[in-house]
Amino acid sequence: MSELSFPKIPQYRMTLFYGPEQHESDSEVMYCVFNVKKRSWKGGVQVAVELSRRQVSDIRECFQVDAWLQASLAHLLPPERKDYFERGQDIVIQQLCLLKLQLAIEVGIRQENSRIAHDDLVSELVEMLKKVESTMKEEVLQELDIELPA
Repeated sequence: MSELSFPKIPQYRMTLFYGPEQHESDSEVMYCVFNVKKRSWKGGVQVAVELSRRQVSDIRECFQVDAWLQASLAHLLPPERKDYFERGQDIVIQQLCLLKLQLAIEVGIRQENSRIAHDDLVSELVEMLKKVESTMKEEVLQELDIELPA
């Protein structure tokens, strides 16, 4: 008789509400807004997660995101490739914001609408990304619905 293990239900549910968007008062800041619901809460909250353009640029360079994405899309026709690349850039930012949100949850998050500023958790985000880079990249391709040729 085989033993079934029940999947663990995550304590938080995080859903992208919208983004990335440019901050109204600071063109150097982008953000995504997530709905966050903890199982013990009656309702969810909205959390805006900010990244500076410089942060995103540094991460894209350090982890060679543009080169990786272009190589992953090389099998597509040029017009498709351009559209997928632009969409992929947005998804990368969404993934970075999601990672930053997960870091904020680890530190502790309250049941209230809030904002995680672009200058919060900067080094922690880079350290986390070093550990989950391949998973993040897989998520980007999955969101783009791209399968790499065999």
